[in-house]
Amino acid sequence: MEQSILSSLLDFGALGLFAGFLVWQHIKSQQRLEATVEQFQQTVRNQEAAHQAAEDLIRTRYDAIIARHESQRQTVYEDVVKKLDNHSRLLADIHEVIRASSPSRFIDPTITIPER
Repeated sequence: MEQSILSSLLDFGALGLFAGFLVWQHIKSQQRLEATVEQFQQTVRNQEAAHQAAEDLIRTRYDAIIARHESQRQTVYEDVVKKLDNHSRLLADIHEVIRASSPSRFIDPTITIPER
């Protein structure tokens, strides 16, 4: 088949040879273009993979920071609640002691000097 195409092109003389050259040039150009496109696509895939890896690293670090912050916040909250409960109990105990030791002060508003 290739022989018959070549002989047909030679029958047309210079124009036939030029047409053959144009066909060959087009085929080679297409091959180069396909190789360039494949290389570009591979470069884009590599960049996307690198970007995804960097994003995953940032997400992991962010999640760790948020978890640490949440843990610290929870610890502080529990500590504050515990101290408030202790202070409430202490104030209630003090109030009971005061009521038990001198009930007359709460009843008579005219007493200004504490009794000893």
